[in-house]
Amino acid sequence: MSDATPISLPTRGERRWLPLPSAPAALPRSIIPLRRLSASLAAPHPGLWGLALAIALLDAAWLARLGIALVPEGFALAAGLVVALLGLALLFGPVKSEPSLRAMALASAALIAITLPIAVLHYLTATWALPLADARLARAEAALGFDWTAHIGFLEAHPGLARWLALAYHTSGPQVGLTVIVLGAARRLGRLWAFVQMFGLLLLAVVAVAALVPAAGPYAHYGVTAFPKGSIETLGALWHLDALAQLRAGTLRSLALGDIRGLVTFPSFHVCLAALTAWALAPIPFLGPVVIALNAVILVATLGAGGHYLPDLLAGVALSVAVIGGRTVLRRRRFAGLALARPDAGPRPRA
Repeated sequence: MSDATPISLPTRGERRWLPLPSAPAALPRSIIPLRRLSASLAAPHPGLWGLALAIALLDAAWLARLGIALVPEGFALAAGLVVALLGLALLFGPVKSEPSLRAMALASAALIAITLPIAVLHYLTATWALPLADARLARAEAALGFDWTAHIGFLEAHPGLARWLALAYHTSGPQVGLTVIVLGAARRLGRLWAFVQMFGLLLLAVVAVAALVPAAGPYAHYGVTAFPKGSIETLGALWHLDALAQLRAGTLRSLALGDIRGLVTFPSFHVCLAALTAWALAPIPFLGPVVIALNAVILVATLGAGGHYLPDLLAGVALSVAVIGGRTVLRRRRFAGLALARPDAGPRPRA
């Protein structure tokens, strides 16, 4: 059958082999399947995969220079999971027509692939041991009229509220999985790819800022050694202090995946993730308003349950608005340019 021969659309689950309209006529037939396979793995964006690889190579060189060894088991398991998800994406892409499942597999693989090298990079930047910014953040907080210790005292007096805030704070991770599943199932693939891309961009930006403005957090700065009654201790408040001290002293010699903890104080990545998740699921009927309300609670929970200063929260909001708003502005300009170039073009695709 030639490329010009019309074919009928396959039903779900059937094998399909669609021609490549953009393939040059002189392209060897043996190359066409390879291009088809690579195209099926390109989403969320080829640049995201390239960025993950570049950061992983930087991590490897930096780890070797510092003499820090990675404990292989956890990282090998994560790499195997990425490979398995990419294999599922191939199965549900060129082989079977299951775009929703393909999208879920690709998005999950990309999120793991970009998060792990950035997490290792975050630990490596802590070895710079720049002066801690806690005193400056506390002064900025006081200038804004917020008393962090009084807030913790209020939570101590209301343990039920403290527990509900902590529980809300801990939903941030599961909400990432929920976003991938819901957007994939709803076939809002443009929005799903945008979510993954902005996740990687926000995480890298937060790590870059935190490397230049390191802080131990208000629990350490104010000498608060216990969480409010009913709360749940989190990785971002006290558990990270041992690792932070070892990295700053240059005494850490091995790093296991299970030992990686969030060292970021300023800005709060939980705030960025709350804003991004609320944006991603906002158009989904019924679920959207619930997610927006939940993530509004998470913003408040970052102060106590997350162990953040008020400037951490505000910086996370500002960074999220810059990234999400910047993406919206660029997208509108792009579609406006396409409309000028092609007045007969149809309505813009939703994302």
